[in-house]
Amino acid sequence: MVGIEIFMMLTIHVFNNVRICKMSYCEVTMVSATGSMNSRKTEVDDSQFLNQSLRDSIERSLDGNISKFDVMEESGLLGNCRTRSDKATFGEIFRSLLLYILDSFNIYRHDVSDKLVRYFHVTPESVNADKKTWVATTGINSQITIEQTGSNKFTVTERCRENNGNSNQLKNNTRVRIFSGRNVEEFIQLLSQHDKLEREQFSELTIAANALKKELVSNYITGNNVYKTQAEYPLTNALQKQTQLIPDDFLYQSAITKLSVDKGEFGSLLGDAKRQVGEGSSHISCCGVKINRTIHELLKEKTSALAERQDAHKINLDELFNDIIFTPAQCDLVRKSLEDEHVDKAKIASIVSCLSSVSGISNLYYACSQAFHVAHDGKDINVSQAGSSLYSIISDNPIFCALGGRMNLLFADFSEYAFKQTYHVVKAVVNEAKSDFDIANFIYTTSGELPEKDTYKKYTYKKYNYKEDTYKKDTNYEYSAESYSSADFEDNYWMPEKYNDIITKNFSGNITIAIIK
Repeated sequence: MVGIEIFMMLTIHVFNNVRICKMSYCEVTMVSATGSMNSRKTEVDDSQFLNQSLRDSIERSLDGNISKFDVMEESGLLGNCRTRSDKATFGEIFRSLLLYILDSFNIYRHDVSDKLVRYFHVTPESVNADKKTWVATTGINSQITIEQTGSNKFTVTERCRENNGNSNQLKNNTRVRIFSGRNVEEFIQLLSQHDKLEREQFSELTIAANALKKELVSNYITGNNVYKTQAEYPLTNALQKQTQLIPDDFLYQSAITKLSVDKGEFGSLLGDAKRQVGEGSSHISCCGVKINRTIHELLKEKTSALAERQDAHKINLDELFNDIIFTPAQCDLVRKSLEDEHVDKAKIASIVSCLSSVSGISNLYYACSQAFHVAHDGKDINVSQAGSSLYSIISDNPIFCALGGRMNLLFADFSEYAFKQTYHVVKAVVNEAKSDFDIANFIYTTSGELPEKDTYKKYTYKKYNYKEDTYKKDTNYEYSAESYSSADFEDNYWMPEKYNDIITKNFSGNITIAIIK
C-alpha cells in the first residue's frame, strides 16, 4: 500500500530585524513493508536515516556558520568583499571576514562583527589586566589571537599548521597584522562586553571547555606534545558542580529499550566499584540520598576487600556480595548517622534494608560498572561512527588524546531492587572534513530494575536475622545479583555456568550528546 502525506514547514528568517516567513511543503511517500526482507530493509534504512541525522547535526553545529557568513556576503552587508572559495575552511572564512571588517572603516557593521566576537575568549592571564589578549579557535589547526596594545590598537596574529607547498609535510605559519583607529576601539568594546557576558551568563563548564579547546589547538600548532593539559582539571571540576544531569539543549539523543552487554565487559565489575567508591569523586546515592561519610567509609572498606580477593573469579556473585552486606552493628551505625542528618525515617529504613541485602549490594556494583557505556556505544551506530571520526583524529594527532574519554564523572543511585547510572564522558564531535571540532559531553544513562518476583528462580543464601543477630538460610529469597545475568553474559568469567539459565533482566537507557559551548 502506498500513501502520500504532505508536511508543511514554516521557515522564519531574521534579516535586519525584519522577519521573513517562507512556507514550504515536503511530500513523503510511505510504502508498507511486509515480509522479513522488507522489514529488514526498513530497519537498515531507519538506521541510515538516524545516522545521517546525527552527522547532519554535527555538520550544522560546526560548519553551519559558513552558511551564515554566505548570507552576509549575498545580502550586501559586506560590500564587494568575497571571503571564500568553494573549498575554504571555516578558519579561512573567519579570518577573511575579520580582516575585512577591521580594514573597512566606512562599512563597519555591528551586526556582522557580533557574529565574530563570540568566538573570542579572553585568556586567564589577561582577564584582570588593562591590556587584554583574546583567542579565537577556528579549527583543529588554526587560531587567531588579538593582543591589545592601546585603547584603539591591537595586533592580530593568525597561527595555523598547514601543508608545506605540494609536500605532505605540515609546517607552522604565522601571519601578523597591526590595526588601530575607530574600528579597533569599537571592536575592543564588543570584546569587553562579551567578556562580561561570559562571566555573568556562561556556565563554568562552558568556560572550561573553551579553555581546553584553545590549549589543545595551541599545542597542536606548536607541536607541544604534552599528555596532560592544564585545562583538564578545571573542566573535570566543573563537571562535578553540575546540578542538571541531562541538559535541555542537546545535539543528539538515542533511546535503547533493550541493552545487551557482551561477554567480558563485566570483567572489571569488582574493580570498577572499588575505584568509583574509593576515589570519592563519583556522586553515589542510595535510595535517592547521597551516601554520607559513614556509609562511604564502610563501602570503601568492603569494595576494596572484595576486589583484592584472589579467589573472586571462582565464586558466584551472590556469594561474593553476601560476604560484604552490612552487619547489624554496621546498620546501627548507618541508622544513627542518618538520624543525625535528619533524614526521613522511611528513607532510613529503605537505605538500611538495601545495604543489608545482596540485591542492594549488587545494584551498587552495577551502578558503578563501566560496562554499560561501552555497550551503549556498540548499540548505537550513530555514536559508533561519531566515535570513529574522533579516534581517527586522536590517532593522527595524539595531542588530542584528552578528548578520548579520560575526563569522566559517574552519578550512581542504587536501591534494593533497582539502580540508575548517569555517566558523563568528555569527548568531541568532529566534522566530516575533520577540520573542526567541538568539545562535547557524552551522557550515558542506564537503568536496571528487577522484574516481578515470580519470574525468577529462587536462590538460597545466607542472610542476617536481626532479631537473633545470627545467620539463617532464606530459601525464599528471589532477588539476587545473578538475576541480572543472561545468555548475553554466559561467557563472562564472573558468571558460573550453573547460573546461566537464570532469566534475563533487560537493561535500558539512552545516550545524550551535548556540545559544551
